[in-house]
Amino acid sequence: MKSPAASQDQVGTWINLQQTFRVIQARIDERLRAETDLSWPEFELLMRLELAGDHPLQMSEIATQLVGSPSGTTRITDRLERDGLIVRGTPRENRRIVRVQLTDHGRKVLGEAQQTFRTTLHETFGSHLADIEVAELRRALRHLLEENGAWQDARCNPTIAKPR
Repeated sequence: MKSPAASQDQVGTWINLQQTFRVIQARIDERLRAETDLSWPEFELLMRLELAGDHPLQMSEIATQLVGSPSGTTRITDRLERDGLIVRGTPRENRRIVRVQLTDHGRKVLGEAQQTFRTTLHETFGSHLADIEVAELRRALRHLLEENGAWQDARCNPTIAKPR
């Protein structure tokens, strides 16, 4: 028996969702690069490290939260470490683990980048939707992630990604 196919309305909605993401993401990335010299993935990594507080994140945790490959995560952390925004360390008790933390300089740069991000997100997203629409959209997106087995609090709800 053949599985049902997506309706024309579902296809159109999916295309609109992708277009919306690309347009807003491009504007955020453009502004972050222009004002802070950070790409979106670099900014997101720094933001997640800040949310972790004094709990350094392991490289594997970062890759999972960013939905990236280990090699891609390593390239991002290489640049951030070279620029003095993060430090990486390996605990003596387990040399296979690499932990990452923000530096004071990283916190300063992140503070500037967060302002750029929040302003740009408001201009491109928040100012065009009522609070109720944002809440409805978030509920719908969470539902889709959950139904596809992809909801993870640490990745999808970073405000609660605090130390255990």
